[in-house]
Amino acid sequence: MMKKSPLLRRTALACAAGLAAIALSGCPNPNAIGVQQYGTVQVTCVQASNGQPVAGAIVELPGGSSQMVTQSTDSSGNATLNQVVIGTHTAIADAPGLHGEATVSVVENQTVSVRVPMNPTQ
Repeated sequence: MMKKSPLLRRTALACAAGLAAIALSGCPNPNAIGVQQYGTVQVTCVQASNGQPVAGAIVELPGGSSQMVTQSTDSSGNATLNQVVIGTHTAIADAPGLHGEATVSVVENQTVSVRVPMNPTQ
């Protein structure tokens, strides 16, 4: 049987202690291992000409893994998009005969609101 050196034992114990500390405290920088951060966006789509809500508009914002988060507006022109990547983005909304865009800054673990005025498409 091979005898382990004291240095090898101390190194193994130090590695095990470090892994245990990370497991107990969580990773200090989740982005270092590719964990994406998200927020929620409450969108209200309205006709630019009269402020009336636009029901059935399809709203898109960037989600994780290069996917888009898509949601349609309700009868009040509202849609809630969850799991939107944090940062500044352009909310894009389309409905039959209407299109709108608005800039929104998504904040981690918070809900932000944006109003998207929609104009007739050409």
